[in-house]
Amino acid sequence: MKIFALVPVKKFESSKSRLGAVLSINERIKLSELLLINTISVLKKSSAISNIVVVSSDERAMEIARRTDAKFLKEAKDRGVNAAIAVADDYSSENRAHASIVIPVDLPLLTATDVNMMCRKAKSPERCLVISPSIRYDGSNALLRKPSRLLKTHYDDDSFNAHIRAATQFGIPIKVVLSQRIMNDLDSIEDIKILMNQPVTNPPVAYLKSKVRTSLLASDPGIN
Repeated sequence: MKIFALVPVKKFESSKSRLGAVLSINERIKLSELLLINTISVLKKSSAISNIVVVSSDERAMEIARRTDAKFLKEAKDRGVNAAIAVADDYSSENRAHASIVIPVDLPLLTATDVNMMCRKAKSPERCLVISPSIRYDGSNALLRKPSRLLKTHYDDDSFNAHIRAATQFGIPIKVVLSQRIMNDLDSIEDIKILMNQPVTNPPVAYLKSKVRTSLLASDPGIN
C-alpha cells in the first residue's frame, strides 16, 4: 500500500506561541526546526511510508525538506492546517497514493513503530479512518485516511470529534488508536511538564529540557 505522510508546518515564528512564558521567540524557532527534522527522521525510518510531504510557507522548512530528501510543497502564506492538507491531498491524488497520514511536527515522543502501527490498522477495509487523539481528546495527533481523499480535514476545531462525526456521517469505518507516544503532543506548559519526566533524549526533547528545566523547577519541584 502506497501511503504518503503529510506534514503541515506553520511559519516557525508563529509556532508554539503558547510556550512563550518559558521560551523566547528565537528558542521557539529553534525548537520548531528541531521538531521538523525529528519528525522527518522518524517518518524516514517507517517501513510503511512511501513519501514524506512537507507543506509550508516557511523557507527554512523548505531547506530542511531539501536536506532530508522530503517532498516540499510551497504555500504563498500560512492559511491554516486544513488548507495545507488540501494542497498535500492534491499532490497525493496526482501521485496515486492509496492512503495518507497527517503527522503534526509537535509529537516529540513519536517513533517509527507508532507510524507503522497506524498504517497496519489501515490494511482493511478498502475505506477507513484511523485516528489517534490528543491526550485531551480534542485534537487529531495522527490521522490516516484511506483513500487519501476520504474526507476533508477539520483541524483547529475539536478535530478529533469533528473527524469522528464526519466519518460516521458518511458511513466510514473508524479505528481509534490510543498510543501515549502519539497522544502526548507539545502545545502547552502542562505538555512540557509531562515531557520533562520522559526518558527520551532526541534533539528537540534534549533542547527543550535544556532551556526550560530551571524555570519549571521553580514552579513545580516534582519535575525530575
